Amino acid sequence: MSDAANDGGSRTFTDVIFDLGGVVLRWEPQRAYEQVMPADEVGGFMDEICFNEWNRRHDAGHDWDEGEAELISRLPHRREAIEAYRRYFDQTITGMVPGTGAIIAELQQAGIRQVALTNWSADLFHPTRRRFGLLNRFAGIVVSGEEGIAKPDPRLFTIVLERYAIDPAAAVFIDDNQHNCDTASSLGLEVINFTGAEQARQRLVELGLLGERVVVPGPIFHIAKRKQWEAAKEHGNYIWSTRRVTLETQGFVHCSFADQVPAVRRNAYSDLADDELVVLQLDPAALSAPVIKEADPSSGELYPHLYGDVRPDEVTAELPFTAFTGAALS
Repeated sequence: MSDAANDGGSRTFTDVIFDLGGVVLRWEPQRAYEQVMPADEVGGFMDEICFNEWNRRHDAGHDWDEGEAELISRLPHRREAIEAYRRYFDQTITGMVPGTGAIIAELQQAGIRQVALTNWSADLFHPTRRRFGLLNRFAGIVVSGEEGIAKPDPRLFTIVLERYAIDPAAAVFIDDNQHNCDTASSLGLEVINFTGAEQARQRLVELGLLGERVVVPGPIFHIAKRKQWEAAKEHGNYIWSTRRVTLETQGFVHCSFADQVPAVRRNAYSDLADDELVVLQLDPAALSAPVIKEADPSSGELYPHLYGDVRPDEVTAELPFTAFTGAALS
């Protein structure tokens, strides 16, 4: 709970309602169509089928089989392309929006309840929910396709407010769509029209929900399997949070302070030889993604969590585990 001076008055905020696509998760619908046609033809095709309107109908609960059949009846020569969106939908969700996960973690630490309100067809949402562990931090998620109503219809907002007993005067709504923000504002919610995580966080600071972010002291360290790290440097994509757990599944990359590294090695990598591992050294102040200290749920010990990718160009040293002593840690 937080008290905040806002627009000349005092408000106490207890809840934040997040949109998902474009705020928490990156959504690039053109990626599905790029699987079946050249990228430079996708925009024209999406205009041809009036994609935004067509997609919104499914967000509001329209049956996908019927929706595809209706389009195919009008454009039979476009069958493969029409069916591509649902078939390749997983490729349209291209990751987490940089920085938002850290905000969610900080709000959780501040005791602010968080729920999500999303325009998303029900059958396409469920695989995405399983894919991204960050979504488990929400106290609840209202999905338009399950309710048969889509934003900006005020009835969908009423559902989330009533279902979670949210007082609009004590809630902040974050969305990247101005029409949705306008509806939320008309219902009495404080609104943040999302243009990026830094902008949204600064507004949350102004509203009193968060304080200024303190840089975690460094260096911090991440243990990686050497083969996985070498592959990441070659291909530019390191997908791991910790052993056998991806960044998408966890929501952040597990890191450690220097004195924690040996215990992490024993607990998670004891069956691997030292030369199968590499310890990546990182400087939190120089990273493009934020680092948040969070308590381990079992021990309560605080660990640094990186809410973004481990980028090869941001690693300050690659240390063999056998060298992880003395001057190497200074």
